[in-house]
Amino acid sequence: MNAFVRMSRVIAGRDLAIGASFSAKHFDEGMFDGAMDPVVMLDHFQMTGPTFEPHPHAGISAVTYVFEDATGAHVNYDSLGNHGPIDPGALHWFAAGRGAVHTEQPEGDGHRVHALQIFVNLPAARKYDAPYAVHVEPHDIPEFTAPGVRVRVVSGSSNGVSAPVTAKLPEPFTLLDGFLSHASSFDHVLPRGWNATIHAVSGTLRVEAAGAARSLKAGEAVGITFDREASADGAWIRVIADDDAHFVVLSGAALREPIVRHGPFVMNTRAQLDDRISAYQSGAFGQLVAPFVAS
Repeated sequence: MNAFVRMSRVIAGRDLAIGASFSAKHFDEGMFDGAMDPVVMLDHFQMTGPTFEPHPHAGISAVTYVFEDATGAHVNYDSLGNHGPIDPGALHWFAAGRGAVHTEQPEGDGHRVHALQIFVNLPAARKYDAPYAVHVEPHDIPEFTAPGVRVRVVSGSSNGVSAPVTAKLPEPFTLLDGFLSHASSFDHVLPRGWNATIHAVSGTLRVEAAGAARSLKAGEAVGITFDREASADGAWIRVIADDDAHFVVLSGAALREPIVRHGPFVMNTRAQLDDRISAYQSGAFGQLVAPFVAS
């Protein structure tokens, strides 16, 4: 076992339901004893109708990745002037910085959005940056393929495949959407000082790193930390499918900074949190550019 690589226990996502149209497996940073950093929250969700009123974010990126098997688009509205569909297989990265307002919802009969909502923390030096959004269409996401393996490199890089969007993100971050057939495996190198969260979307799989192994079934996740004090540049992670499996990897450099959180606001101090709440209440985050009608 490598003393610089630590794997968490297996974490089962908490069932979360809001109204009749939203259900999720919910994970947050407190479940993983630091191994999820810089991810603050992950919701693996299904949504069939408008659920959330327009709401603010500050201090984080609110990231939406829609799985390819979703039916219909997830429609985005925000106070930056963006409005449009997040189609199946697409990525929308909303870097809220000092604050902005958005909402996302299925629109149309029979739509079922199957997706991830990820809160990626911003480092202290970037929490007051101007907000912006990056959108990536499905055909612009590259893939790594091998026998029994297909991995969409949504952001970041893996196995020599790099996502073009990476240069536009506030900080480097890797998001992989992987599919394995029975008994196949996928290797990924975790950079020094980075953490990774591996979540089983469907099927069963085994995660191995530095002599440790964890078995995951759908709805479970494990966190892996590779200490920045290690001498090696990277740590190998292997994902092995016990049967046909769908998994995701979320990975970024650990910030190791204090978190003071109130819902969609994530800052470093209580004074900053109060400041951003006050700014939102005074209208500094702007308004949505299109009318929003709750269901």
